[in-house]
Amino acid sequence: MKKIVFVLLLILCGCQISSDNEGALSYKNEKCVVFYPDNNEEIAKYAKNLCSSGEELIYDYTVTDKGTYKIVSYIDNQLFYVNDDYSPLLLKVQDNIGMLRDILRYQMKKDGIDEAYTADFMIKTAEENFDVSDTVCKINEDSVSIYFPSFDYQLKLPFEYAQSIVKVDFGVEDKHFDKKIYVDPNRPLLALTFDDGPYWPVDSIIYETLSTYDCRATFFFVGDRIGSKQLEDMKYGIALGNEYGSHTENHQDLRKYSSTEALYYVTEVLDYVYDHIGYEMKTYRPPYGFRNYEMEEITDLRAILWNIDSKDWSNRDEEITYQNVMNGVRDGGIVLMHSLYPSSAAAVQRLVPDLLDKGYQLVTISELLEYKNIEEKIYPEH
Repeated sequence: MKKIVFVLLLILCGCQISSDNEGALSYKNEKCVVFYPDNNEEIAKYAKNLCSSGEELIYDYTVTDKGTYKIVSYIDNQLFYVNDDYSPLLLKVQDNIGMLRDILRYQMKKDGIDEAYTADFMIKTAEENFDVSDTVCKINEDSVSIYFPSFDYQLKLPFEYAQSIVKVDFGVEDKHFDKKIYVDPNRPLLALTFDDGPYWPVDSIIYETLSTYDCRATFFFVGDRIGSKQLEDMKYGIALGNEYGSHTENHQDLRKYSSTEALYYVTEVLDYVYDHIGYEMKTYRPPYGFRNYEMEEITDLRAILWNIDSKDWSNRDEEITYQNVMNGVRDGGIVLMHSLYPSSAAAVQRLVPDLLDKGYQLVTISELLEYKNIEEKIYPEH
Protein backbone atom coordinates (compact mmCIF):
# COMPACT_ATOMS: atom_id res chain seq x y z
CA MET A 1 0.00 0.00 0.00
CA LYS A 2 1.31 3.40 -0.93
CA LYS A 3 1.50 5.80 1.96
CA ILE A 4 -0.65 8.89 2.22
CA VAL A 5 1.34 12.07 2.41
CA PHE A 6 -0.39 14.73 4.43
CA VAL A 7 1.96 17.69 4.98
CA LEU A 8 1.24 21.27 5.92
CA LEU A 9 3.50 23.60 3.99
CA LEU A 10 3.59 26.79 2.04
CA ILE A 11 3.45 26.04 -1.65
CA LEU A 12 5.32 29.25 -2.26
CA CYS A 13 8.49 27.80 -0.67
CA GLY A 14 9.49 26.48 -4.09
CA CYS A 15 9.94 22.88 -2.94
CA GLN A 16 9.52 20.13 -5.55
CA ILE A 17 6.28 18.27 -4.80
CA SER A 18 5.49 14.82 -6.22
CA SER A 19 2.98 12.04 -5.72
CA ASP A 20 3.66 8.53 -4.50
CA ASN A 21 1.45 7.35 -7.35
CA GLU A 22 2.88 7.00 -10.84
CA GLY A 23 1.00 8.99 -13.45
CA ALA A 24 -0.95 11.03 -10.91
CA LEU A 25 -2.31 14.41 -11.92
CA SER A 26 -2.37 17.35 -9.55
CA TYR A 27 -4.47 20.38 -8.79
CA LYS A 28 -2.82 23.44 -7.24
CA ASN A 29 -3.73 26.78 -5.80
CA GLU A 30 -1.75 29.20 -3.66
CA LYS A 31 -1.76 27.03 -0.57
CA CYS A 32 -2.77 23.55 -1.61
CA VAL A 33 -1.68 20.68 -3.86
CA VAL A 34 -3.85 17.61 -4.28
CA PHE A 35 -3.06 14.58 -6.42
CA TYR A 36 -5.63 12.41 -8.16
CA PRO A 37 -5.60 9.58 -10.72
CA ASP A 38 -6.39 10.19 -14.35
CA ASN A 39 -9.60 9.01 -16.02
CA ASN A 40 -12.04 9.45 -13.14
CA GLU A 41 -14.02 12.67 -13.05
CA GLU A 42 -15.64 11.85 -9.70
CA ILE A 43 -12.29 11.59 -7.92
CA ALA A 44 -10.94 14.65 -9.73
CA LYS A 45 -13.93 16.71 -8.59
CA TYR A 46 -13.55 15.52 -5.03
CA ALA A 47 -9.79 16.16 -5.06
CA LYS A 48 -10.20 19.74 -6.24
CA ASN A 49 -12.79 20.39 -3.56
CA LEU A 50 -10.22 19.45 -0.94
CA CYS A 51 -8.36 22.63 -1.81
CA SER A 52 -11.34 24.83 -0.99
CA SER A 53 -10.71 24.80 2.77
CA GLY A 54 -8.02 27.48 2.64
CA GLU A 55 -5.56 25.31 4.55
CA GLU A 56 -1.93 24.90 3.53
CA LEU A 57 -1.59 21.22 2.70
CA ILE A 58 -0.71 18.45 0.29
CA TYR A 59 -3.13 15.61 -0.33
CA ASP A 60 -1.92 12.39 -1.90
CA TYR A 61 -4.06 9.30 -2.29
CA THR A 62 -3.67 5.66 -1.34
CA VAL A 63 -4.25 2.82 -3.79
CA THR A 64 -5.20 -0.61 -2.45
CA ASP A 65 -5.77 -3.68 -4.58
CA LYS A 66 -8.98 -5.43 -3.57
CA GLY A 67 -10.02 -8.51 -5.49
CA THR A 68 -10.48 -7.51 -9.12
CA TYR A 69 -10.65 -3.78 -8.47
CA LYS A 70 -8.83 -0.98 -6.66
CA ILE A 71 -9.71 1.31 -3.77
CA VAL A 72 -8.57 4.91 -4.01
CA SER A 73 -8.77 6.72 -0.67
CA TYR A 74 -7.77 10.00 0.91
CA ILE A 75 -6.81 10.64 4.51
CA ASP A 76 -10.37 11.44 5.55
CA ASN A 77 -11.38 7.94 4.43
CA GLN A 78 -13.38 9.04 1.41
CA LEU A 79 -13.23 5.87 -0.70
CA PHE A 80 -13.54 5.40 -4.44
CA TYR A 81 -13.82 2.01 -6.11
CA VAL A 82 -12.29 1.84 -9.57
CA ASN A 83 -11.14 -0.57 -12.22
CA ASP A 84 -7.46 -1.20 -12.97
CA ASP A 85 -7.31 1.89 -15.21
CA TYR A 86 -8.96 4.06 -12.51
CA SER A 87 -12.14 4.34 -14.53
CA PRO A 88 -15.40 4.17 -12.56
CA LEU A 89 -16.44 0.74 -11.33
CA LEU A 90 -20.06 0.54 -12.45
CA LEU A 91 -22.18 -2.03 -10.68
CA LYS A 92 -25.46 -3.65 -11.63
CA VAL A 93 -27.48 -6.52 -10.28
CA GLN A 94 -26.67 -9.58 -12.35
CA ASP A 95 -27.23 -12.80 -10.42
CA ASN A 96 -28.82 -14.46 -7.36
CA ILE A 97 -32.05 -12.50 -7.81
CA GLY A 98 -33.96 -14.82 -5.49
CA MET A 99 -31.47 -14.23 -2.70
CA LEU A 100 -31.66 -10.47 -3.25
CA ARG A 101 -35.45 -10.64 -3.15
CA ASP A 102 -35.45 -12.58 0.13
CA ILE A 103 -33.06 -10.12 1.77
CA LEU A 104 -35.10 -7.16 0.51
CA ARG A 105 -38.34 -8.60 1.87
CA TYR A 106 -36.75 -9.33 5.24
CA GLN A 107 -35.04 -5.97 5.63
CA MET A 108 -37.99 -3.84 4.53
CA LYS A 109 -40.20 -5.69 7.01
CA LYS A 110 -37.61 -5.24 9.74
CA ASP A 111 -37.40 -1.53 8.95
CA GLY A 112 -41.15 -1.24 9.44
CA ILE A 113 -42.01 -0.37 5.84
CA ASP A 114 -45.77 -0.92 5.66
CA GLU A 115 -45.66 -1.70 1.95
CA ALA A 116 -43.51 -4.77 2.65
CA TYR A 117 -46.41 -6.41 4.50
CA THR A 118 -48.86 -6.15 1.59
CA ALA A 119 -49.91 -8.72 -0.98
CA ASP A 120 -49.05 -6.30 -3.80
CA PHE A 121 -45.44 -6.04 -2.59
CA MET A 122 -45.17 -9.81 -2.51
CA ILE A 123 -46.48 -10.09 -6.05
CA LYS A 124 -44.06 -7.42 -7.28
CA THR A 125 -41.13 -9.25 -5.69
CA ALA A 126 -42.21 -12.72 -6.79
CA GLU A 127 -39.58 -14.44 -8.92
CA GLU A 128 -41.37 -13.89 -12.23
CA ASN A 129 -42.14 -10.22 -11.51
CA PHE A 130 -39.10 -8.95 -9.61
CA ASP A 131 -37.67 -6.23 -11.86
CA VAL A 132 -34.14 -5.09 -10.94
CA SER A 133 -33.38 -3.29 -14.21
CA ASP A 134 -33.79 0.17 -12.68
CA THR A 135 -31.79 -0.46 -9.51
CA VAL A 136 -28.83 1.81 -8.72
CA CYS A 137 -25.78 0.33 -7.02
CA LYS A 138 -23.12 2.12 -5.02
CA ILE A 139 -20.06 0.75 -3.22
CA ASN A 140 -19.48 1.70 0.40
CA GLU A 141 -16.49 0.87 2.59
CA ASP A 142 -17.68 -2.64 3.41
CA SER A 143 -20.99 -3.00 1.61
CA VAL A 144 -22.94 -2.32 -1.56
CA SER A 145 -26.03 -0.11 -1.47
CA ILE A 146 -28.76 -1.09 -3.93
CA TYR A 147 -31.50 1.47 -4.45
CA PHE A 148 -34.92 0.25 -5.62
CA PRO A 149 -36.77 3.22 -7.17
CA SER A 150 -40.07 1.35 -7.33
CA PHE A 151 -40.07 1.03 -3.52
CA ASP A 152 -38.02 4.16 -2.78
CA TYR A 153 -35.79 1.97 -0.62
CA GLN A 154 -32.04 1.51 -0.31
CA LEU A 155 -30.75 -1.89 0.73
CA LYS A 156 -27.24 -2.31 2.14
CA LEU A 157 -25.56 -5.64 1.51
CA PRO A 158 -22.24 -6.71 3.07
CA PHE A 159 -19.57 -7.61 0.52
CA GLU A 160 -19.82 -11.31 1.38
CA TYR A 161 -23.39 -11.32 -0.02
CA ALA A 162 -23.17 -8.49 -2.55
CA GLN A 163 -20.26 -9.79 -4.61
CA SER A 164 -22.25 -12.77 -5.88
CA ILE A 165 -25.15 -10.48 -6.82
CA VAL A 166 -23.24 -7.76 -8.68
CA LYS A 167 -20.58 -10.23 -9.90
CA VAL A 168 -17.57 -8.29 -8.61
CA ASP A 169 -14.81 -9.84 -6.51
CA PHE A 170 -14.53 -7.68 -3.39
CA GLY A 171 -11.72 -9.82 -2.01
CA VAL A 172 -13.82 -11.51 0.69
CA GLU A 173 -15.15 -15.02 1.05
CA ASP A 174 -18.75 -15.59 -0.01
CA LYS A 175 -21.06 -16.22 2.93
CA HIS A 176 -23.63 -18.99 2.75
CA PHE A 177 -27.09 -17.47 2.56
CA ASP A 178 -29.79 -18.80 4.84
CA LYS A 179 -33.15 -17.17 4.34
CA LYS A 180 -34.20 -15.21 7.41
CA ILE A 181 -37.77 -14.65 8.51
CA TYR A 182 -38.88 -11.49 10.24
CA VAL A 183 -41.99 -11.37 12.38
CA ASP A 184 -43.16 -8.06 13.81
CA PRO A 185 -44.70 -8.77 17.23
CA ASN A 186 -46.55 -5.45 17.10
CA ARG A 187 -48.55 -6.42 14.02
CA PRO A 188 -51.43 -8.94 14.10
CA LEU A 189 -50.49 -12.62 13.82
CA LEU A 190 -52.57 -15.46 12.43
CA ALA A 191 -51.76 -19.16 12.04
CA LEU A 192 -53.28 -21.23 9.24
CA THR A 193 -53.26 -24.94 10.12
CA PHE A 194 -54.09 -27.92 7.94
CA ASP A 195 -55.11 -31.38 9.20
CA ASP A 196 -55.38 -34.86 7.67
CA GLY A 197 -52.61 -34.68 5.06
CA PRO A 198 -50.31 -35.28 3.41
CA TYR A 199 -52.08 -35.05 0.07
CA TRP A 200 -49.83 -33.57 -2.59
CA PRO A 201 -52.48 -32.34 -5.09
CA VAL A 202 -53.76 -29.99 -2.37
CA ASP A 203 -50.57 -29.50 -0.33
CA SER A 204 -48.64 -28.37 -3.40
CA ILE A 205 -51.12 -25.57 -4.16
CA ILE A 206 -51.03 -24.40 -0.55
CA TYR A 207 -47.21 -24.47 -0.53
CA GLU A 208 -47.01 -22.44 -3.72
CA THR A 209 -49.50 -19.87 -2.48
CA LEU A 210 -47.76 -19.45 0.86
CA SER A 211 -44.35 -19.16 -0.81
CA THR A 212 -45.55 -16.55 -3.30
CA TYR A 213 -46.67 -14.31 -0.45
CA ASP A 214 -43.75 -15.11 1.87
CA CYS A 215 -46.07 -16.74 4.41
CA ARG A 216 -45.94 -19.99 6.36
CA ALA A 217 -48.41 -22.44 7.87
CA THR A 218 -48.53 -25.55 10.04
CA PHE A 219 -49.55 -29.00 8.81
CA PHE A 220 -50.69 -31.83 11.08
CA PHE A 221 -50.06 -35.06 9.20
CA VAL A 222 -51.49 -38.55 9.68
CA GLY A 223 -48.71 -41.14 10.03
CA ASP A 224 -50.03 -43.92 7.86
CA ARG A 225 -50.27 -41.49 4.94
CA ILE A 226 -46.55 -40.69 5.04
CA GLY A 227 -44.15 -42.68 2.83
CA SER A 228 -40.91 -41.94 1.03
CA LYS A 229 -42.56 -39.64 -1.53
CA GLN A 230 -44.39 -37.72 1.20
CA LEU A 231 -41.16 -37.36 3.20
CA GLU A 232 -39.54 -35.68 0.19
CA ASP A 233 -42.55 -33.40 -0.13
CA MET A 234 -42.23 -32.53 3.56
CA LYS A 235 -38.57 -31.60 3.09
CA TYR A 236 -39.66 -29.20 0.37
CA GLY A 237 -42.29 -27.67 2.64
CA ILE A 238 -39.81 -27.38 5.51
CA ALA A 239 -37.39 -25.53 3.24
CA LEU A 240 -40.17 -23.02 2.56
CA GLY A 241 -40.47 -22.38 6.31
CA ASN A 242 -43.59 -24.41 7.05
CA GLU A 243 -44.05 -26.42 10.23
CA TYR A 244 -45.31 -29.94 10.85
CA GLY A 245 -46.93 -31.77 13.73
CA SER A 246 -48.55 -35.12 14.45
CA HIS A 247 -52.21 -35.89 13.81
CA THR A 248 -51.76 -39.43 15.18
CA GLU A 249 -50.85 -42.56 13.27
CA ASN A 250 -54.31 -43.35 11.93
CA HIS A 251 -56.54 -40.43 12.94
CA GLN A 252 -57.40 -42.16 16.23
CA ASP A 253 -59.90 -40.78 18.72
CA LEU A 254 -57.44 -40.57 21.61
CA ARG A 255 -60.17 -40.80 24.23
CA LYS A 256 -60.62 -44.49 23.45
CA TYR A 257 -57.12 -45.49 24.54
CA SER A 258 -55.02 -45.62 27.66
CA SER A 259 -52.55 -42.79 28.20
CA THR A 260 -49.59 -44.90 26.99
CA GLU A 261 -51.49 -46.18 23.95
CA ALA A 262 -52.64 -42.69 23.03
CA LEU A 263 -49.11 -41.34 23.40
CA TYR A 264 -47.80 -44.14 21.18
CA TYR A 265 -50.23 -43.23 18.39
CA VAL A 266 -49.15 -39.61 18.62
CA THR A 267 -45.40 -40.16 18.85
CA GLU A 268 -45.19 -42.92 16.22
CA VAL A 269 -45.56 -40.17 13.60
CA LEU A 270 -42.90 -38.01 15.25
CA ASP A 271 -40.42 -40.88 15.47
CA TYR A 272 -40.94 -41.97 11.87
CA VAL A 273 -40.39 -38.48 10.48
CA TYR A 274 -37.38 -37.80 12.70
CA ASP A 275 -35.74 -41.15 11.88
CA HIS A 276 -36.07 -40.59 8.12
CA ILE A 277 -35.47 -36.87 7.56
CA GLY A 278 -34.25 -35.59 10.94
CA TYR A 279 -37.16 -33.21 11.43
CA GLU A 280 -38.41 -32.84 15.00
CA MET A 281 -42.13 -32.30 15.45
CA LYS A 282 -42.93 -30.48 18.68
CA THR A 283 -46.73 -30.30 18.50
CA TYR A 284 -49.71 -32.48 17.80
CA ARG A 285 -53.38 -31.97 17.11
CA PRO A 286 -55.81 -34.50 18.56
CA PRO A 287 -58.24 -35.69 15.85
CA TYR A 288 -61.68 -34.10 16.20
CA GLY A 289 -60.18 -32.04 19.03
CA PHE A 290 -60.81 -34.99 21.39
CA ARG A 291 -58.07 -34.98 24.01
CA ASN A 292 -56.76 -37.75 26.22
CA TYR A 293 -56.29 -35.92 29.51
CA GLU A 294 -54.26 -38.72 31.11
CA MET A 295 -51.86 -38.72 28.15
CA GLU A 296 -51.29 -35.01 28.56
CA GLU A 297 -49.88 -35.71 32.03
CA ILE A 298 -47.06 -37.88 30.65
CA THR A 299 -45.86 -35.87 27.64
CA ASP A 300 -44.24 -32.50 27.04
CA LEU A 301 -45.76 -32.27 23.57
CA ARG A 302 -47.99 -29.25 23.07
CA ALA A 303 -51.53 -29.89 21.90
CA ILE A 304 -52.70 -27.32 19.34
CA LEU A 305 -56.43 -26.80 18.96
CA TRP A 306 -58.10 -23.89 17.12
CA ASN A 307 -60.35 -20.87 17.61
CA ILE A 308 -61.40 -20.23 13.99
CA ASP A 309 -63.12 -23.10 12.16
CA SER A 310 -63.31 -22.94 8.37
CA LYS A 311 -65.64 -25.99 8.34
CA ASP A 312 -64.08 -26.85 4.99
CA TRP A 313 -64.47 -30.58 5.65
CA SER A 314 -68.24 -30.28 5.83
CA ASN A 315 -69.04 -27.62 3.23
CA ARG A 316 -66.27 -28.39 0.68
CA ASP A 317 -67.13 -25.08 -0.92
CA GLU A 318 -64.49 -22.44 -1.70
CA GLU A 319 -66.72 -19.43 -1.02
CA ILE A 320 -68.18 -20.72 2.25
CA THR A 321 -64.73 -21.73 3.50
CA TYR A 322 -63.36 -18.32 2.58
CA GLN A 323 -66.18 -16.47 4.35
CA ASN A 324 -65.96 -18.64 7.46
CA VAL A 325 -62.32 -17.73 7.89
CA MET A 326 -62.60 -14.04 7.00
CA ASN A 327 -65.56 -13.58 9.35
CA GLY A 328 -63.68 -15.13 12.27
CA VAL A 329 -60.13 -13.83 12.00
CA ARG A 330 -58.55 -12.15 15.00
CA ASP A 331 -55.08 -11.38 16.24
CA GLY A 332 -53.57 -14.56 17.68
CA GLY A 333 -56.09 -16.74 15.87
CA ILE A 334 -55.53 -20.35 14.82
CA VAL A 335 -57.50 -21.38 11.73
CA LEU A 336 -58.57 -24.99 11.28
CA MET A 337 -58.50 -26.25 7.69
CA HIS A 338 -57.82 -29.57 5.96
CA SER A 339 -55.40 -30.25 3.13
CA LEU A 340 -57.54 -32.92 1.48
CA TYR A 341 -60.01 -30.87 -0.54
CA PRO A 342 -59.38 -28.86 -3.75
CA SER A 343 -61.94 -26.34 -2.50
CA SER A 344 -59.74 -25.69 0.54
CA ALA A 345 -56.72 -25.03 -1.68
CA ALA A 346 -58.79 -22.65 -3.81
CA ALA A 347 -59.95 -20.83 -0.68
CA VAL A 348 -56.33 -20.49 0.49
CA GLN A 349 -55.40 -18.84 -2.82
CA ARG A 350 -57.92 -16.10 -1.99
CA LEU A 351 -57.40 -16.02 1.77
CA VAL A 352 -53.66 -15.46 1.86
CA PRO A 353 -53.48 -12.17 -0.08
CA ASP A 354 -56.69 -10.86 1.50
CA LEU A 355 -55.47 -11.64 5.02
CA LEU A 356 -52.19 -9.86 4.30
CA ASP A 357 -54.09 -6.81 3.16
CA LYS A 358 -56.11 -6.89 6.38
CA GLY A 359 -52.80 -6.50 8.19
CA TYR A 360 -52.18 -10.09 9.31
CA GLN A 361 -48.84 -11.86 9.29
CA LEU A 362 -49.38 -15.54 8.47
CA VAL A 363 -47.04 -17.52 10.70
CA THR A 364 -46.40 -21.02 11.99
CA ILE A 365 -47.75 -22.26 15.31
CA SER A 366 -44.30 -22.01 16.89
CA GLU A 367 -43.95 -18.41 15.75
CA LEU A 368 -47.41 -17.54 17.02
CA LEU A 369 -46.73 -19.05 20.44
CA GLU A 370 -43.33 -17.39 20.67
CA TYR A 371 -44.31 -13.88 19.65
CA LYS A 372 -47.55 -13.94 21.63
CA ASN A 373 -45.69 -15.28 24.69
CA ILE A 374 -48.08 -18.21 24.99
CA GLU A 375 -46.73 -20.91 27.30
CA GLU A 376 -49.82 -23.06 27.78
CA LYS A 377 -49.33 -26.72 27.04
CA ILE A 378 -52.80 -26.93 25.52
CA TYR A 379 -53.71 -23.99 23.31
CA PRO A 380 -56.27 -22.68 22.87
CA GLU A 381 -58.53 -24.34 25.40
CA HIS A 382 -61.87 -25.43 23.96
